[in-house]
Amino acid sequence: MDRSFLLWRARRARGLTQAELAARSGTSQATLSAYERGLKSPSLKVASRILAAMDHELTLRTRVDWVEHHPKGIVKFWAPSMLWAVEPPTCLVTVHMPDQIRNTGMSHWNLRDREERRGAYEQLIRRGLPQQMIRWIDGGLLIDLWDELDLPDPVREAWEPAIRLATLPLEVDGLRFFFSENPDVASTARAQGYEPLPKSPPPPPPRRSRFDPRPPLSSS
Repeated sequence: MDRSFLLWRARRARGLTQAELAARSGTSQATLSAYERGLKSPSLKVASRILAAMDHELTLRTRVDWVEHHPKGIVKFWAPSMLWAVEPPTCLVTVHMPDQIRNTGMSHWNLRDREERRGAYEQLIRRGLPQQMIRWIDGGLLIDLWDELDLPDPVREAWEPAIRLATLPLEVDGLRFFFSENPDVASTARAQGYEPLPKSPPPPPPRRSRFDPRPPLSSS
């Protein structure tokens, strides 16, 4: 996604005119118009400032690669290189799609309900397109359901590497995180309304003996 479309999409999502966004972001309307039409390209710093005026921010996202599989005996399907996260409320919406596996006539799947989420995930994994799965399947919720999903062996085998990658054993010292203040743990993180912790002051110089013949250190 290029920066011009990014700014246009964010502005439309917020329901702002170019004049309103220009006033909020300290950018002239003519410059903003040139950005959105692709006549000029804002720097990342400028794009971040304009997006912040719309309560958006630039962020990094992991790219998921997909492979289309054509096994014998079942419908073709897609499998990802890794899992991803879908933030609420999107991961808990009601999805409207027909039951193409068991033909029960069911067409509404409430992802808040665990059983309905299981059915929706089976539909999406076996018959869905990558853009549909990216939108509604959350990696953590998928792992919780994985062993219960009714999937053909070729589908399960194709998804297993992504599942294994997402469930690698990791250890986090939670007590150390909560009970020790280390400003450098997330020095680039920001929480809206709060400033980051200041850096730790340098340690004091070592105390010198009264009988040390060396001249005092300069403070300049």
